[in-house]
Amino acid sequence: MKILPPGNILQNMYLKERVNKNNWKSFLEIGSGNGYISRILLKKGMSGVGCDLNESACQNNKVLNREFIDSNKYQVFHQDFIELDASQKFDLIISCMVIEHLETSELENFVQKCKELLNPNGTILFLVPASMKYWGIEDEIAGHIKRYEFDDFKYFEEKFNLKPTHLAGLTYPMSNWLFELSNALIKKNESKILELSQKEKTVYTGNRNVPYKTTFPSVFGLFLNETFLYPLHFLQKQFRRNSNALVIYCELQPIL
Repeated sequence: MKILPPGNILQNMYLKERVNKNNWKSFLEIGSGNGYISRILLKKGMSGVGCDLNESACQNNKVLNREFIDSNKYQVFHQDFIELDASQKFDLIISCMVIEHLETSELENFVQKCKELLNPNGTILFLVPASMKYWGIEDEIAGHIKRYEFDDFKYFEEKFNLKPTHLAGLTYPMSNWLFELSNALIKKNESKILELSQKEKTVYTGNRNVPYKTTFPSVFGLFLNETFLYPLHFLQKQFRRNSNALVIYCELQPIL
């Protein structure tokens, strides 16, 4: 399996702990990319659906999760989530690094669609880039509209009747230590992406290939793994309310 960046590993470790504390049985992943988040949920015994705008990422997802597709536990769709014709409803609707691409009107349509597909007492889960003071070239490359702050999630309660039930900042301080190096690698390898349209940037981010940023030689697996990074996972939990965290994890549930 592909070696993941350290920030993704830390996010996944946190997600696994949260899945273990809930009783979700079915999921819809919006922006499923190469399928790593879906695989975590599938290996926890859930069944679900993934959709993404990036065709190559969808193909990678199908290869990665072939056994779950073959056993009818998982489906992958290459299409816009808003156009998804799903007859079922889900216990968990999850999107990782998606809603920061959306203008206000698009976000409203997105959240309303999520609510339509959510089971009663279900959960909507967002992972988003955080802290506007760290706005940089990666946000420009990815076509982000904003980076989120903790207070931004009050909007979902006021506008959509969705109460934040679990909120945490992730990857601090590790991602902050690597921030300047990360920007340098992006500038070297992805500057040409700045010429693309907003939509093209969004599609592109579904399957990036930046040496030592998103892809790593196999030897890096010696330390880019959950065992080696556990002390940093412990730290991110201790600092989960730190406003400098570069990722926010938020679970939302309908107010009944």
